[in-house]
Amino acid sequence: MFWKKEKIDAPISGQFLALSEVEDDVFSSEMMGQGFAIEPTTETIVAPANGEVISANTDMRHAIGLRLKNGCEALIHVGIDTVSLKNQGFSVFVKEGQTIKKGEPLLKFDGQVIKDAGLKDTVIFIVTDANGRSLEIPTDLKKVEAGKTTVLLFK
Repeated sequence: MFWKKEKIDAPISGQFLALSEVEDDVFSSEMMGQGFAIEPTTETIVAPANGEVISANTDMRHAIGLRLKNGCEALIHVGIDTVSLKNQGFSVFVKEGQTIKKGEPLLKFDGQVIKDAGLKDTVIFIVTDANGRSLEIPTDLKKVEAGKTTVLLFK
């Protein structure tokens, strides 16, 4: 089956990282799926593409699940071990079942709260279900801009 390439933009501005560089084995080993990470320079996560929110749990505000318009599913996870903060420093702007547009704010976090707890605020994007598609992640990216820099292509 042939599909056109679909672009996914950075969900936050910052320094692009290969998933293998993430300091968490669950993510860096690709156990949950392929993806990338960003060391953020801002604190608002935006929708990387059009789609629907499939997971926005008020008990776990550090992560959002999306079903993109192309049927692929993704997880945006803020920080390493940030579940231990019990939602402190996180605000979610969307609800499960909500339709989202590329660039729309999804959640905001307080990077200082994360750092004060001795944790990293690395933002991780994982494709949890590629819906039969292959992924292309550029290897030459350095700084990325939320909603503007293409960080992944579905083929």
